[in-house]
Amino acid sequence: MMAMKIRIIIGIVIAVTALVICLVPLKTVAYAVTVDYEDVEIYYENEPYQVTENYTEAVPLSFEANAWADEQVTYEHHQLIIGDTVFQDEIVEVTLYIACIEVKNTDDITGEFVVSFSGFEPMFSEHSLTRTLSLSPSQDETAKCPAESTIDDWDYKVIPDTKEIEQERTVTKYRQVEKQRTVIKQRQEIRYKKVTLLSYLLHY
Repeated sequence: MMAMKIRIIIGIVIAVTALVICLVPLKTVAYAVTVDYEDVEIYYENEPYQVTENYTEAVPLSFEANAWADEQVTYEHHQLIIGDTVFQDEIVEVTLYIACIEVKNTDDITGEFVVSFSGFEPMFSEHSLTRTLSLSPSQDETAKCPAESTIDDWDYKVIPDTKEIEQERTVTKYRQVEKQRTVIKQRQEIRYKKVTLLSYLLHY
């Protein structure tokens, strides 16, 4: 009878011990976890801004031009002599057709104005199709070009000198500006927990 009680008591002790080992947290262990956290990050950004700057620009001189075709009567001495015989010796009336371009310098500085004629054959050569006029402020002058024949459909072009003037313009530039922003980062943290003796023996 006594032996039976002793076995019962030993069984109870073993059962309680097993329960303690399997169920009751007895051991503290450390473990790592990844957690999110907010951080302030510094970054740089190109920011536009506007400035007014001076620059020099070449602009053509201002002028006025007036064009017309003129006729001019001249007299030429025509003489034809063959041997000692004079077949022609007379004064002949000749009509000249002349293209005229009057150019006036309306600017405030002296400059050259290149006048080009087109649309007809010049009397002398192709070089006569261009005239260069040097004009002071408010001065005017007429460029003329005689033609081989009548002048009907013709044209002209005036190319003036240029002058440099100072202008202003608004331009966009960029500068680096320091800014801040909140970002989500991750880090490892060590935490602690209690485990049963059995779990500790099996996994740690």
